[in-house]
Amino acid sequence: MGKTEKGKIYKEVLIVLGLLLAVEIILGIFFTDSFGKVMTQMIYIVGDNFGWWINLLAVFMVIMGIVFIIFKYGDIVIGGKDAKPDFSTWQWFSISICGGIGCGLLFWAMGEPIYHYISPPVASEITGETRDAAIFAVSQAMFDWSFVQYFIYAIPAVAFALLTFNYQKALSFSPVVEATFNKKKRWVTTILHILCGFAVASGLANSMGAGLMQISGGINAVFGLDQNAILYLVITVAVAAFFIISCLTGINKGLTYVSTACMIAFFALMIYVLVAGDTIFISKIGSEATGGILTNFWSKITYNNTLASQDQWANEWTITFWNSFFIYAPVLGMFLARMGKGRTVRQFLLVEILVPSIFCCLFIAIFAGQIMSIQTSGVIDVWAKVQELGMQTAIYQVLGAMPLGKIVQFVFLITVCLSFITLADPNTSALSTLCVHGQEIDAEPPKVLKIIIGVMVSAIAYILVVSGGMDAVKGLLNLGGLLMTIPTLWLCLMVFKLCKPLLKSKSHLISGVPKEDLVKPPTRNLRARLKGLEVVVQDESEEEDTPDLQE
Repeated sequence: MGKTEKGKIYKEVLIVLGLLLAVEIILGIFFTDSFGKVMTQMIYIVGDNFGWWINLLAVFMVIMGIVFIIFKYGDIVIGGKDAKPDFSTWQWFSISICGGIGCGLLFWAMGEPIYHYISPPVASEITGETRDAAIFAVSQAMFDWSFVQYFIYAIPAVAFALLTFNYQKALSFSPVVEATFNKKKRWVTTILHILCGFAVASGLANSMGAGLMQISGGINAVFGLDQNAILYLVITVAVAAFFIISCLTGINKGLTYVSTACMIAFFALMIYVLVAGDTIFISKIGSEATGGILTNFWSKITYNNTLASQDQWANEWTITFWNSFFIYAPVLGMFLARMGKGRTVRQFLLVEILVPSIFCCLFIAIFAGQIMSIQTSGVIDVWAKVQELGMQTAIYQVLGAMPLGKIVQFVFLITVCLSFITLADPNTSALSTLCVHGQEIDAEPPKVLKIIIGVMVSAIAYILVVSGGMDAVKGLLNLGGLLMTIPTLWLCLMVFKLCKPLLKSKSHLISGVPKEDLVKPPTRNLRARLKGLEVVVQDESEEEDTPDLQE
């Protein structure tokens, strides 16, 4: 890549990405049923044929993360030994938690457990609607949204952080390709950027579509407005405007403020449900669910339907979850890499993995515990509400049954909107980065590009919701996740190659350009003179009376 291209639009990526998304929109609108059936089947095709690969790679990512934390690789300081962090500890925590959660945690913290309670997997050997099923349901939901997810996100983030801060390369796949093949291969970089961009745009549209439905469900519960195409359009325009404005202000302003507000809302909801809900029951089932995670950590990653081909639980849940995390891993890694400056690799991984994981476990233990309490006590038949009203509306019905129900529903609705923004903002920024040549880690992509991508993804999310094409995108999510396992594994292995030279460097920096001139400028007045056949450099104050032979 020439210097003249640096910072300019990566036209090949932007044009091809736009065309692919346009095809997706057309198929979703005009061939909804056929396209939906094919993509829905993709969930089971990918799971049955490649589920073993997805599960094993998830295990590998966890092991590699532990290796980087325990051994000497963790001593490397991102940005060099003299680097200072760009973000405070609180900003780092809140952005890392909110950037990877989005609306999913709010939607599934109460939604996922009820499915597991009614229909646990055959591999668990648990009967549905029993005590064991309740504990398993909470434990599995906690696990699905915690450790594995953040191991998958954190390791690509380390690779990009080292490349950009320690090797002073662009925030792009180009340095990864160059470091692998020891030469530039633009076509490989272009394909990687297109692949990542399309996969993440599809995943983001899916997540945003779910967010639109959840927000509309909240508006229906709080204000009584019917859920229809007009309401979806108003929500899309409003939320898109907010997250695009947040994205345009940059990570140091918009996202930092929104993430802080989101964290406050999260904690407020957690404290309220814990205090106003069935506190003792939540505490008991939460502690037993934690024990289930510790006892069955590795087997929970590798659930499959061996000798039970009729059981599609693993394909519909864990394998789909791992795919959805792999689809975001490289691009979200580009975003999270910005958090690493001034931290050691060990500190970075511990925070990026443990902080959001512990938070998610606590959040789900509280909300899922309350759902199990309501379901098992007979106060509300949550499962019947889900079948009747849909998950997005049933959640608000449960919250409305608690003290100060309308207020809680409104706070939950606001939190969903904030979470929507914290998901869309960093991913829009990262997608924009893929469409720019030689993007610097500390620089922001062009604002016009952010607006174009933000509007494009928002439009896809809206069209998918009103056209009923969400099932198609869920299948596409599995296919995209499978494809993204290759660049994710590539980045994981790249960390080893990047760390070896850095461990040998005292400054933990590798650069073709020295930080300062190796030849110091003179501090005194010097003069060069010829003396015979030699050139003598002397201080003018100590000049000899030797005649200047050059003259």
